[in-house]
Amino acid sequence: MEESFAAALRQTRRSRGLSQEALAERADLSTKAIGLLERGVRRHPHLTTIDKLETALHLSPAELAVFRRLAARKSAPAGPDTSWVVADQLPTTRASFTGRARHLEQLKRALTTGEAQAGATVIVTVRGMAGVGKTALAVEAAEACRATYPDGVLSVNLRGFGSGTPLSPVQAIGQLLRATGVPAELLPTDQTDAITALRTRLANRRVLLLLDNARDVSHVTDLIPSTRGAAVLITSRNTLTTLPARQHIQLEPMPVSDSVKLLTSSSGTDRLGDSADQIAALCGHLPLALSVAGAWLLQHPDTPAAELVRRLADETHRLDLLGVDDRDVRASLSLSVDHLTNSPRPHDHEAARVFTLLGLTAAGDFTAESVAALLQTAPARAGDLLEHLTDLHLLESSTPGRYHLHDLVRTFAHELGRELPEAERAATVDRLLSFYLSAAWRSGDLADPQAARNAWPGRPPTPKFPVFKTSEQALGWLDTELANYLAIIDQTAALGTHDEAVAGVVVGLYSYFTKRGNLVDWLPAIDRVLDGRIDRWTYAQLQADAAIALAELARYDESAIRFGLARDAFETIGNLRGVSLTTTNNARLLVRMGRYAEALPLAEQALAINQQLGNTRALGASYGTLTEIHTELGDWAAAEAAATAAVEQYTAAGSSGYAANIRIEGAWARARSGHSDVAIADLTQSLSELEKLGLHKSVCDGRWVLGMTYLLRKELEQGIEQAELALEIALDVQDIRREAQVRVLLGELLNEIGDRDEAVANLEFAIAFYRQHHPGKATDAEALLTKVRNETSA
Repeated sequence: MEESFAAALRQTRRSRGLSQEALAERADLSTKAIGLLERGVRRHPHLTTIDKLETALHLSPAELAVFRRLAARKSAPAGPDTSWVVADQLPTTRASFTGRARHLEQLKRALTTGEAQAGATVIVTVRGMAGVGKTALAVEAAEACRATYPDGVLSVNLRGFGSGTPLSPVQAIGQLLRATGVPAELLPTDQTDAITALRTRLANRRVLLLLDNARDVSHVTDLIPSTRGAAVLITSRNTLTTLPARQHIQLEPMPVSDSVKLLTSSSGTDRLGDSADQIAALCGHLPLALSVAGAWLLQHPDTPAAELVRRLADETHRLDLLGVDDRDVRASLSLSVDHLTNSPRPHDHEAARVFTLLGLTAAGDFTAESVAALLQTAPARAGDLLEHLTDLHLLESSTPGRYHLHDLVRTFAHELGRELPEAERAATVDRLLSFYLSAAWRSGDLADPQAARNAWPGRPPTPKFPVFKTSEQALGWLDTELANYLAIIDQTAALGTHDEAVAGVVVGLYSYFTKRGNLVDWLPAIDRVLDGRIDRWTYAQLQADAAIALAELARYDESAIRFGLARDAFETIGNLRGVSLTTTNNARLLVRMGRYAEALPLAEQALAINQQLGNTRALGASYGTLTEIHTELGDWAAAEAAATAAVEQYTAAGSSGYAANIRIEGAWARARSGHSDVAIADLTQSLSELEKLGLHKSVCDGRWVLGMTYLLRKELEQGIEQAELALEIALDVQDIRREAQVRVLLGELLNEIGDRDEAVANLEFAIAFYRQHHPGKATDAEALLTKVRNETSA
């Protein structure tokens, strides 16, 4: 070939039998560009053009080397002109490195096997949040692979996240070339020249490049050689998955065992004892934080490790402790946020704002919808910002669509949030509370649009998002958001500036808690907001809700007190509907306690109030309570009449679920009065409707009644089948009261078929519950147990 790029290209093209037009099409270049190159008008084409020509012409390694040499400007250092130095830029000691065995093995395999030895350049990336130990792992892997790369290991800190400005390609290439022996006076200053010089210098060399702390993909693109046998190991806080890497490794905080080992080794002490696990957890299992904590222990040899636990437990000063010398968790995290705030891109600035706003909320995790509410933007836009923060490892996402902050990152975000003006902090809390408030009430509307609680004066409009079309969709969404709801309730209640709104959230969650049976969380949430400055109606409604929760927990005496407080409050403000509801519920509580004679006058009082109000649904509730009372008192005719009236009222009100429930009560009255065939038909119809509505507890009650009916008919196998189905539901919803009730039925049925061991086990469970919560029922169950044992001994 002639010694010019133009001649070399022209001769090679012709040897391949290609026209300029054909080569241009293959190389994705214009015909004009090929002509300019072959006429020598463009004597020094860009490296990307060489890459395209390599592919289009199928250049051999020798031909490619010639093309690159001829394309290079004379100022670029040529390989033969400068002697090669075997580079070794890795730290001489890595004594603090601990753990990461699996990731280290992955890196070693990627860098020492397969393509790494066969000839092609291998690219491997390690990404993760600040302080997670990316550099330490990369250095350890490079050291382990040193023998595979006889021409040396080159390392450069690109300062993508750090003090000062990131290294430019020219600066980074300059450092790499100097490490191979190129004199300072020969280093190129033009970026194109520098790229060419690096690739020429590394041609046919077996080198490993460690490009540490890259900002993003564009930061490393020009530093990756195309030489065979080389490898590039890149670390970054950003996600670099668009690079054609052989392997992308995501580095997470350390496992507990490795955290304790690192803490022990960095503290140089074995005095940690039980405090080791606590310190590791408070450090978020982050290697940087663990090493700083170890240094603190090293500097305070006479201080018990428990004292460090106590200090770290104070979140407001935790990051103050985790900073020593050049190791500082706060500073390291700050660099990631500074990368966004100092960026020229508006998208980065908005992401930085999102991160700061997230520090103002107690929510455990976030979605595009909740962040959209914070920003007053569309969920799609919020989702893009969350993904951007995740790419930078300021956020984590273990479940698609849900994002959370690492514990120490959350602490840092809290600090940034507290620096915002008071007005902005207050507005952020307002927006998030409004989001959760409207979603809770939308769920309640779908579950029961005619509920009395809809009278709450602060009831919000239907939210734009999330969008629920069915009650079951809303309940499913609330399942995933319950922990956030509880956290937001605690946070806003503590502020004392949103008392009525946060109380409204709890009022709005009534249907969720009653349907899901999550009473353990419900009652504390009610009590959390009752002492706030809230409307009298809100106070009364919450006391009534607390009474219902206490009744479900079989804390009957406490429930009765709460119903009394609720009724007094409703009477004070002249709310007859509230008085009616609390009176009806108090009557039902007495029914549950077996005090039917006391319950009857209360149920009749509620009925009279509801007749005065003309409220069909409330009338249905009164008649329903009377149905159960008359059944237990043995007045079958009155029970059937009340059940019929209740179903009529509920049907007129459009409350099909309540109507189905009352048919169960009426069916039990019919079964006990000797009309079991009609009772079974009614129960079958009611169960079908209740199952479609997803009212699991009511289905449990219906199957219990059906099992009791089969017991009356001595159809024992059918009875056992229904009881077992009822027990399965009670266990699923964790309703111990219903579980005890069903186990008594099972005990009696199993005894009837001669399976007395199982009968005893079920009865013993029920008795243990009733002795604590319902002594009257405990006596009945104990009598049955005695009977079973006597029959066993006989």
